[in-house]
Formats: sequence, C-alpha cells, structure tokens
Amino acid sequence: MHQGAHGVHPATGFEGKASQDDRLLQTRRKIVKPILSLLLSLVLIQSARAEALVLAAGSIPSDARDNLGDTVGGLGSGIAHDPETGLFFCIPDRGAGDGTIDFRPRYIKVRLDLEGDDLNPQVVESVLFRDEQGREMSGLIPDDPKSEIPKLKDGRTCLDPEAIATAPDGTLYVTDEYGPLLYQFARDGKMIQRIELPEMFRPRRADGQVDFTNTDKLVHGRAVNQGPEGMCLLPDGKSVVLIFQSGLMQEGASKSPTTNLLILDLETGKPTALYAYPFSKVVPETNEPQDLDKVSVNDLAALSQTRLLVLERDNRGRNGSLDYPAARNKAVWIADLSMATNILDHGSAATARPVAKTLLFNLPSIVPDPKRLAAKWEGIVIVPPLHPSMVTVVMTADNDFLTPILHIGGKEVPFPRAQDSVESQFFKIRASLPEKP
Repeated sequence: MHQGAHGVHPATGFEGKASQDDRLLQTRRKIVKPILSLLLSLVLIQSARAEALVLAAGSIPSDARDNLGDTVGGLGSGIAHDPETGLFFCIPDRGAGDGTIDFRPRYIKVRLDLEGDDLNPQVVESVLFRDEQGREMSGLIPDDPKSEIPKLKDGRTCLDPEAIATAPDGTLYVTDEYGPLLYQFARDGKMIQRIELPEMFRPRRADGQVDFTNTDKLVHGRAVNQGPEGMCLLPDGKSVVLIFQSGLMQEGASKSPTTNLLILDLETGKPTALYAYPFSKVVPETNEPQDLDKVSVNDLAALSQTRLLVLERDNRGRNGSLDYPAARNKAVWIADLSMATNILDHGSAATARPVAKTLLFNLPSIVPDPKRLAAKWEGIVIVPPLHPSMVTVVMTADNDFLTPILHIGGKEVPFPRAQDSVESQFFKIRASLPEKP
C-alpha cells in the first residue's frame, strides 16, 4: 500500500495566509520562483547576513504503510536525492522501541513535488538492506559478545542506519551507529562492502573488550546511540565525510564541547582528515544557554570540498507526549574546514583549531508555528537549482514511529509511548549564503 499526504497545513501549522513580510518579499522576488503560491506562509530571517525562507512543506501520516505492509516511520533519520529518478532516499533508523523490536532496516524511496508549495510526499517503495550473503539485517541491539561486528546470536547482522548518500556510480553509502561502521550497498539493498572506522571510534569496556550493546560500561569509542549520525559525499565523489552525534567516551561523550568530523577516502577506506566540530553553547538567535548534552549533530550536506551544511538540534519538540517543550534549536550551520586543524596530522582535539561555523538559519524561526515541529530533525540534502550565492535544501524529521499501533513484520504492535501521533515532516527551504570572510 503506497500512501502519502496532500495537506501541508495540518502538519506544519501554516494557515495559508500571506506573510506579514509581503513588502519585504516584493524586493526579493529573485530569491523565489515567480510562480510560487503565497498560500504557503513565507517568513524571512536575517542571520549572519543570510536570508532563509520556507518554499514548501508536506508530511506523511504516522499510520502510513509501505509496500512491505510495515509502518512508515523514522524515515527522517537520513535523506539523499537521486538525480537520475528525482526520488528521495530516506532511511528509518533501527526501528521503533530503541532497538527492542525486530525491525528490518531499509531505505524508502519517496517522491516529493519540488515545483509547488505542497511537497505532497508519496511513499514509492521500501528496499530492505541485506548482508554479503543476502540475508536480511536486523535493527535489534546486538547480543553476540563474540562477534567483531554487530550481530545477533542467530547470525544476523545488526544495523542502526543514520545517514545515507548516493555515489556517482549509483551505489548507496549508509552509516551504522552500532559499529560504528560505513556500509556500501547496491540499489537493491545488497551489501557491497563494510568499511571499518579508526580504532578511536570502536566501543570498548575498561577490560578492552569490544561491546556493541547499549551498555553503561563503555569507556572508549562512540557513546551509546551517539555514533556517525551525519554523512555526505564531497563534490569530487572521492571522499565521504562523517560526523558523530556527540564526543567519544574518552572525550567526555555528550559533555564534550566538540565532536569528530571524519573524512575517508572512498577508494581505500582510509581516513584522510579528522576535525573538531564545536557545539553551540547557546540557542541560535536568542542566545539562551543550552546544555551540551541537550544538543547534537544530525546530518551533513556538502556545499564544496571545504564547506558543509551541518544540521544541529536540541531534543525539544513533538516527541509522543501530550506535554512537550516547543522546539528552539533546529539549526543549519555552514562549517568551514579550510582553516581547521587536521588532527590526524597535528595533535588532539583539545589543542586543535576547530571548524569555523556560521549560522545559516534556525528552523523554529522561519516557520509560523514552531510548536508543531517534531523533535528529531535529522535529515538534510541539497537540491537544484544550484547557485553560488544561495542554497536550496530539503529537510526531514525522524518521527520515531510515533503512532499508537505499529505494523511490523505482519504483526500489530501497540506503541503506548505514542500519546501524540507525529507525522513525518518535510520542508523545502531556500537560503542566501553569506559571503566568505
């Protein structure tokens, strides 16, 4: 069953009224398509000499189901755009229930209408990921203590996918938070290769034992559920960039003021650069203090070989509870690597010059009703038209499968955490790029 959504307004809180900034918009018509319908409320912000506006929005209902009969949820964990078909490839993470429900990891092909003000998302097809032997993978927490990669005792490989990118050769790269690992898959979901990350990221206990489970015994490597959350290929198609949701265990985990941005050579799988990316200590624009352990990095998109878009977020917003704090920080930053210290060559994160960052926009500031925003905005991808002074992106949120009754593997599974059903939300946003300093 293929399902989508036509109603932008219920999902976003947009009331279909003209923006209060109409006079300002008249002087900036070149930023948007002349045929853009003003049924969608457009809001401009000034931020670091940049302007941003919402061009379109849309959502997929929380109870939608895919061609496999499963609930369509979590698909905002990562997003990629396929230039050949025009489709978007979205990935749910390990599934509902934080790795306790046996969900088959997959990527979901979604059609978006980029021409109007209603993205009208339509689920086209789900494609299951399979290991090198062709076996389906599992989102369950690994339970095989003897395996050197995340596995279940029944032999299935565990996968917690968090980011996806399309390669020039048509294959897909997907990050795994359990490992942490980087996978290459064919379009049919079959694994091509598994790329291991440097030892510094490998989760270990104090006794040196590798441990992929959700444990409080880790002292080394990625923190629990804090792996390579964001990823993109650089424009040359030869390198891939990964960024971790928080610092490593040996760096203080979620208390660390920086996280790790890693660049790998795709031909060799070897690291070529490692940078310290600093978290924001205040909420963008309002400058309200925010705890480091309440903010995380969630996705990347490449503007150039040295400039990236970085999606950061707090944990506020619609989260399944009827009483939730409104979103404050769902910010997109421009990260400039050109002057940052490559830690692989020089020292440690503590003494390195971090990545420079400039605010592009903060999502709650450019939508009419931030209270309607989902909590987990985790996917961003650049879409045409490309222009040296502006960028157009599609953003999407992980709804955490928040619907009262899940359909997983042919079974109905009650999900009492979903007091509030949260739809899968999408925005198309255009922003002017600030001049390089």
